[in-house]
Amino acid sequence: MLARAAWVLFALTFLLVAADVAVAAQAVSLTSETAVAVHGFPFVHGASLGSALMGALIVSRYHRHPIGWLLSGVGVLTSISLLAEGYAYWVLESDGPGSRTLGDVSAWLSQLFGGQIVVALLALMFLLAPDGRFVSRRWRHAALVPVIGATLCLVAILSVDPTEFDLINADARFGPVRDTALSAGFTMISLGLVLGLLSMVRRLRGSSGEERQQLRLIALSAGLAAVGLVILFVGQAANGGQQTWASALPLFVAFFLMPILFAVAVLRYRLYDLDVIINRTVVVAAGAAFAAVGYTTLVVVAGQLVEGRTNGFWLSLLVTVLVALAFQPLRRVVVRVANRAAYGARAQPYEALADFSRRLAAAPDPDDLLPAVAEAAARAVSGRGARATLDVPGGASVSGSWGWAASVEEGSPDPVVPVRIEGRELGRIVVALPRGRQLRPADLRLLEALADQTAVAFRNTSLAGVLAVRVAELARTTSQLDGSRRRLIAADDAARRALEAAIAREVLPFLRSLPDEIRRAEVAVSAGAVADLDRLVEGTNQALEALRELTRGVTPAQLARSGLEPTLRSLLARSGAAELTVHESAGRRYAPRVEAAVYFCCVEAVGAATGPVSVELVSAGDDLVLRIEGAHEGVDVQGVTDRVEAVGGELRADDRLLVLTIPVAGAAEPASALAGAASRAVPSG
Repeated sequence: MLARAAWVLFALTFLLVAADVAVAAQAVSLTSETAVAVHGFPFVHGASLGSALMGALIVSRYHRHPIGWLLSGVGVLTSISLLAEGYAYWVLESDGPGSRTLGDVSAWLSQLFGGQIVVALLALMFLLAPDGRFVSRRWRHAALVPVIGATLCLVAILSVDPTEFDLINADARFGPVRDTALSAGFTMISLGLVLGLLSMVRRLRGSSGEERQQLRLIALSAGLAAVGLVILFVGQAANGGQQTWASALPLFVAFFLMPILFAVAVLRYRLYDLDVIINRTVVVAAGAAFAAVGYTTLVVVAGQLVEGRTNGFWLSLLVTVLVALAFQPLRRVVVRVANRAAYGARAQPYEALADFSRRLAAAPDPDDLLPAVAEAAARAVSGRGARATLDVPGGASVSGSWGWAASVEEGSPDPVVPVRIEGRELGRIVVALPRGRQLRPADLRLLEALADQTAVAFRNTSLAGVLAVRVAELARTTSQLDGSRRRLIAADDAARRALEAAIAREVLPFLRSLPDEIRRAEVAVSAGAVADLDRLVEGTNQALEALRELTRGVTPAQLARSGLEPTLRSLLARSGAAELTVHESAGRRYAPRVEAAVYFCCVEAVGAATGPVSVELVSAGDDLVLRIEGAHEGVDVQGVTDRVEAVGGELRADDRLLVLTIPVAGAAEPASALAGAASRAVPSG
């Protein structure tokens, strides 16, 4: 309701100003000294419209903001004074329609709503700007100065008979007493304006950043108004109380610039956050103007072309269709213009944000997501460039940039906007701004909104990245296991073939003649002769000895019967150049697969050693650790690794040291079970 009232005041101001231009043009030439130096055309008219418009915009955003209502009041009171003064000149100077008494009353109304009240409102506005509050509680007393001054002026004017108010003769208007009251009142109003300027200076000294930029423009408008008043006083004093171009023009220009400076503070430095309101106001106003002008123009033109040939209904229907068809293309242009007016150099940020949302909805490829985020962030705040970074759990962060190289050269990367979801930071967006420019609060809110939209896409991309890493790790592990299995099978096949060849080479020569020797012994015994059994026994013993030597590369019976420590001692004793150290905690029995893995790894390392070897067996918590120190350049590290990994262990190897770590938690077996396994593995006798 309050916002609607403010827009009604703006509409009223517009109508009054338009009416005054029409009336003043009938009274005097709009380029004459009277129109410019006294009536203030076109500066006061522009200031009136601008003040009413800015007031309506501010009230639309903050319904009870005093600055908005003061600006609306300045606009509507100025327009009333202008129209009343223009009509008075028309009647009294140019014999316009109406009686002389009506002209006097109009001149009296012009004086009543004129400069004194408007300047007092401006003084109050500068005391309250920009947040609608005084600098401190003591500054409330400063507001009494222009209020008392305006009251004195109103009392002096209200005490005059409106029907006898003399527009031309200033000395005859009020008399000495009223002139004294008016002088005192206007002096106090001027002092209030100076106090408003001092209030702005004090606010300016305590401000920083974007707030300082906003206050600087408002303080400039207050300073220009104060300077304009001083020039007006001095000029009138020098010209016998008459207003001239030189004396009045600075004040009128300052008044004209005041709403413009407010508009710059609103549009460029986001004072009062009126971006969206200004944007929609421009769109609606342009659309309404296009519909009205387009419809009227087409009706007139088409009516002249087809006059008398068709019914007016069909003509109106055709024009309506044409206007509707042309409106959508025009709307796009108007929206771009409105965005430029509302958002300045930020290149249509809200449309950029909406476009970015549509791009996210299209589920872009992860490789395209980060550059798209960086581009959207940089364009939204008119930055030189941007970089978007995604933190991948368990992996290196990935980044995408847009315009980053040039931006780093010309500006510092600032600020950093984190991308979070449910309190967890997924990444960040870094924007490089032009040199000397700081991020505004509205820009920061825009980047935070973009980061919120990015968070879901970042989370999905992060999950997809983690899944891809896990899949790659699984594929790599599967490939390694497959390779290990293939190597183990190949090693087993090679070991079987080598064992078969060794048996054929070293054992079978002793056994080939055994059947013939046995038959000859049987013949000799049957013939009553003495059989030569010594040679038979010797060959058999040689075959058994050769077989024992060959089976040392297969799981020995001693390992299943006695355990790991005795078997390792027997192995190293045969090598003659190895030393075994077994810690007390490692002297127990372990699962057969663990003992077999340790034994064969030790066989491989000791067999490939080219010098003395030191072997140490340690139980470290839930792990069994085997350290083999010595020169073992020829050891098959890959084969040892495969054996260790087959039982869940790991191998660390360098030129002089092999360290096997095998988990044994839950792998130990009771002695009875091991004894049973030994009895099954080794036949008695």
